[in-house]
Amino acid sequence: MLEYQNGQVAIHPRFSKLITALRTAVENGEGMLDKDATSHDDFFDAFRMSLQFWH
Repeated sequence: MLEYQNGQVAIHPRFSKLITALRTAVENGEGMLDKDATSHDDFFDAFRMSLQFWH
């Protein structure tokens, strides 16, 4: 989403924790976020919720 084909979402560099969260996100094998292995998982959750109605 961020790096594929020049990215589809632009995030200002001042949101470094969100960028780190998106780059370190780890899936637990069941399609869920592994919160222990992901840095700043609260930022990742907030970002996912903000995209809920985006198409």
